[in-house]
Amino acid sequence: MKKKISVVLCLTLALLTILSVAAMAAPTKVPANYNSGNSSSLLSVKKPATLTATTSERTYTVTAAGKPGVDVTVYRKSKLDGQFYRVFQNGYFLTSTIGASGVYVVSIELLDGGNTMLLYAENENERQVIRIDITKLSKSQLDRINNLSVGDLFAY
Repeated sequence: MKKKISVVLCLTLALLTILSVAAMAAPTKVPANYNSGNSSSLLSVKKPATLTATTSERTYTVTAAGKPGVDVTVYRKSKLDGQFYRVFQNGYFLTSTIGASGVYVVSIELLDGGNTMLLYAENENERQVIRIDITKLSKSQLDRINNLSVGDLFAY
């Protein structure tokens, strides 16, 4: 009888622990107009410097300074329905906790064209949402830019 009570108690505690962690987790998706952060001091993006960037690379590395212990999740805007979904790459979601150094670094695989991202930072009672727009140039766009000459700029 004592063994059954111990097992039930252990299972109950495990379930409560899982539920408390799941309640704190970032949502799976957020609407296009989402901006319900109640803080502006959890995360400070360093790269890109202006929250917009253009690259021809396959990936883009975002860097930020933040408070240790803050959980950060990366979302990408869907071109199908306009909502933001957690980014899943290389077998896991791009979610991590800022360590004692206060440095946050994430490498995001880009799609051709526009990549509108949200950095969703949260701790126990604060949330901050930062929107970042990264444009990935296609090979043909990059070739056109590389083939321009100074004379082409003044030809009009």
